[in-house]
Amino acid sequence: MTNVRTQTGSYAYAKYQLRRSILENALRKDLTTEDYKDALKFFGGCAFCGAKQAFRKDHLIPVIHCGDFVRHNVVPACQRCDDSKGGEKVYREWMLNSNARRSLKARGFTNDQIRKRIRLIEKWRSGYEARTEAELFGKDYSTYQQILLKMERLCEESKQMTDRVKSTNREPRADAVAASRSRDAGSSADRIRRFILRRYVVPARSRGEKTFTVRAGDVHSQMSLRGQHANVCQAMRGDKFLSLANVRLRSSKGPLAGGNTYFTYQL
Repeated sequence: MTNVRTQTGSYAYAKYQLRRSILENALRKDLTTEDYKDALKFFGGCAFCGAKQAFRKDHLIPVIHCGDFVRHNVVPACQRCDDSKGGEKVYREWMLNSNARRSLKARGFTNDQIRKRIRLIEKWRSGYEARTEAELFGKDYSTYQQILLKMERLCEESKQMTDRVKSTNREPRADAVAASRSRDAGSSADRIRRFILRRYVVPARSRGEKTFTVRAGDVHSQMSLRGQHANVCQAMRGDKFLSLANVRLRSSKGPLAGGNTYFTYQL
């Protein structure tokens, strides 16, 4: 899943925080002091790099992916690993692929060393698998989805209001026309994202599907758009939509931007 790195006052952050808060309160939390001591002994320190100073407790499967705060999903982590990995990245992908300043690769770890640590982590995690959101919420899953959609609508209403306030208070500028066009483009992309979320993502989750495919031309037609295939495709593959819908883009087939471009997502 795409990580949310944005200002704390942004609407994207507000939506992310609501979803994370709901999940944190619904997930299991039964890690004991003895569990953590056992993990420190098992890993010899930080689960990711082996550093002896490992005072933080880190989820292997993040909360945002329904990871519980339980023995086999929580490991000791040093400050550098915890800060680099963050609260949304999947540990295996971060360990193998991240080149960020505090990542394992940036600190000189070889692929063999990293894979050795991964094997140790997977031995500790053995038998633990996170539930899907549908499995977690059960009969209340549709209610959970409705809450998230309400938050989406509230954020959109708030954005429209604050845009009006900014427009009223903004001093005349030479680039006003360009700024207006940019806002219109953003609004169009937002409408496309919200439409796909309502028309495809929510129903697919309600049916318990693991993946679903959307044709760009169908979205274009259903929304009665004209000449906006490029905008539709850009919105469908963009990080903003992936974060909003909490999906992963598995593949895209067809032209870069056209009616016969197909996007397959993993829920």
